[in-house]
Amino acid sequence: MSETLIALDQESAPPLLKIRLPFPHRLNCFIRLWLFKFLASTVVAVHRWLYPAPLALRPALIKYYPCRPSLQTRVFFPPNYQTGTLLPLYLDIHGGGFAVGDPQHDDEFCAMWAKRTGMLVVSLNYSKAPLHFFPVGVYDIAALAKAVIDHPSLPIDKTKVAIGGFSSGGNLALCASQLPGLKGRIKAALPFYPPVDFSHPPSEKLTRRTYKAVSKDSLEFASYWFDWGYVAPGQNRCDPLLSPCLARKEDLPPWIYIIGAQWDMLRLEAQKMIHALADLEDVEDQEEDFEKGTYKWTLARGCTHGFTHNFGQKLERKKKRELQSEPIYEEAHKWLKKALAATNSVVRMRTLTHEI
Repeated sequence: MSETLIALDQESAPPLLKIRLPFPHRLNCFIRLWLFKFLASTVVAVHRWLYPAPLALRPALIKYYPCRPSLQTRVFFPPNYQTGTLLPLYLDIHGGGFAVGDPQHDDEFCAMWAKRTGMLVVSLNYSKAPLHFFPVGVYDIAALAKAVIDHPSLPIDKTKVAIGGFSSGGNLALCASQLPGLKGRIKAALPFYPPVDFSHPPSEKLTRRTYKAVSKDSLEFASYWFDWGYVAPGQNRCDPLLSPCLARKEDLPPWIYIIGAQWDMLRLEAQKMIHALADLEDVEDQEEDFEKGTYKWTLARGCTHGFTHNFGQKLERKKKRELQSEPIYEEAHKWLKKALAATNSVVRMRTLTHEI
């Protein structure tokens, strides 16, 4: 797969180049993002040393692939796996504003998801901003995902492959799925509260919030640092590999289920994208949950960005998070099972038709 940007065959939106902002703003973002990265990595490292994860939450395998030898992948098998059985594959991509975090951050989710769904769950890593601007992370995910799918030692049913992620991971899931090598092989995407539209800078997204008096947005300040770190000056903000809401429907996975958080500055863009895919732009209540054809939308009411993950919570808050997430995970599992069964039926029908 080429490591250069691929010109997608589509009528793209007019280019919208990122403006180089004044030096004081850039310096502020530089200091704050690097300080945040240092503090986050230090706190996480100390926490993992003091409180190692129980065996039940650890991956069965940790693998490195030649295409990205420095990036770790973590493999989780369902507890009832029987040797020789081919499993549906779920590729997970962690969040962190494209700048922080690692696959281990999603270990609890991946272990739970493998047990709940019976799928092989593989957690992917990617190069982080600001050392690596867009589109490096997109190509990292695409290369690793292809390597995982094609690896002969993993028991994967290649007709049942899904991808998902949290926040920036959701963006990368939708963007990497458009690239050759993955396009057409990813049957379903499950992004949680993803940024999908970089054509609007953080200042505009914050202004458009409808819940300002209800809740303070957790991304109110950090969004500026992440935008500075991930999107280079002169980059076209309307590139579909950066803003997947501008991608052609046929370039995206055929089944998409987006989960948004009500009190999240990213909610409106994700909400708009999924309604456009389902041809429901004229629906009066855009917040209402829906499922139409292969597209589904759920709004996690009363929740902020990152509601599925909270680091170092007290027991009471952890239980509250689990109560909020449980019905959404259950709904996502049912939808994913249906999506992969449906796409597999299409593959079988095409095979039978060809044989006849």
